[in-house]
Amino acid sequence: MEKMIRTTDGLSLWSEAFGKPGDRPILLIMGAMNQGIFWPDAFCARLAGLGYYVVRYDHRDTGLSSKIDYQAQPYRLAELTQDALAALHGHNLSKATVVGLSMGGYIAQLLAIDHPEAVERLVLISSSADQRPYMAATMGQPAVGLTLPGPGPALLDYIQATIARPPQSLPEVEQNLLTGWAITYAGQREFPRAQMTVALRQAAGRTDNPLAAFNHALAVAASPDRLESVKTIRAPTLVIHGSHDTCLPLAHGEYLARNIPGARLHILPMGHSFMWSWDDEVLSSLTSFLGEDLIDHPSQTNHD
Repeated sequence: MEKMIRTTDGLSLWSEAFGKPGDRPILLIMGAMNQGIFWPDAFCARLAGLGYYVVRYDHRDTGLSSKIDYQAQPYRLAELTQDALAALHGHNLSKATVVGLSMGGYIAQLLAIDHPEAVERLVLISSSADQRPYMAATMGQPAVGLTLPGPGPALLDYIQATIARPPQSLPEVEQNLLTGWAITYAGQREFPRAQMTVALRQAAGRTDNPLAAFNHALAVAASPDRLESVKTIRAPTLVIHGSHDTCLPLAHGEYLARNIPGARLHILPMGHSFMWSWDDEVLSSLTSFLGEDLIDHPSQTNHD
């Protein structure tokens, strides 16, 4: 069921729910610059089939949600967190398991920190408590005083090549995006090129201003890190991270698992992105976590 949701600052957010409203709720928060549909339909449907009520949504500046004049109305992760809360409340939910991928994980952390009453459990996939190493490297700034590693050279080379020779036609844009996605996948499995091509074309047909999504980089760059504040999270937390992550190397996931009280870490031999290639393993890890009694459960690390 698709639904447009109104935010507290008057924006419209596209959302979609899978499953029965009375089932246990899950809010899925996608990464920067990407639409909610990048949570694959089959992934959402499988969760719904297991008895969960699953909500995904388009961030502001993506897909069918409102586009912003960032110069006139700048925003940060705090406002994107309010959007996530609006998506939750817009489906008459007061609390849910919150699952965030990459920047979606930053937002999920802030929900757990600032709105703990809204987060039953927390799942952070390919995420970090500190976006600054990534932002400094990709924006050509010095990484002074940063302790966590920046992205790998393959990603930085791709960004520099794109800046040096921007794609000029729609086929070139698509090929450039596929090249970038392939780098983010890395890991031990083949890049799901066919599925990603379909998703990119679907996404292109759902927005009238694809460049607006770049505002997310400005919002993330303008936001503080969460290196200390994640230590206040009390929601039971699962961190899923790839050992081949080129965007946010494994040390980022390890930091989250060490510093969120009671968190457990599941390491998969994947890159930054999991969709289609690692759906089975991520679903298994997620549903196992959701099915556990986590009272006084000790921290632990699992490797696949």
